[in-house]
Amino acid sequence: MELSCHCGGVTITLPHAPDEIIRCNCSVCRKTGFLALRYPENSVAVAGKVDGYVRNDMSDEPPCLTLWHCPSCGVVTHWTLLDEWPYDDMERPDRMGVNGRLLDPELAKSLPVREVDGASA
Repeated sequence: MELSCHCGGVTITLPHAPDEIIRCNCSVCRKTGFLALRYPENSVAVAGKVDGYVRNDMSDEPPCLTLWHCPSCGVVTHWTLLDEWPYDDMERPDRMGVNGRLLDPELAKSLPVREVDGASA
């Protein structure tokens, strides 16, 4: 399954259709409109030029992920965890998030939505 940003400059190939959409209420997801589709990070192929924003706005927590977007149209495409995992007490998860807003709207409407309270985490 192939997804793309608005201008088509970034394409994302998924290993299979998503099972669900995750709607997080953290400030980044709320303000960008990001809806997560989670996959093992090595199962997704990203092609095209992307610019990243390392989320480092949480004063009590070290940065742990990069939010990627297309430099041409500005659409947020996916996030990846940092290679240097900052948490000694937790193993680095094998996952990345793809923006569910890139899905065909009919497919997106057919998927269950799981609410995640990222604002309190």
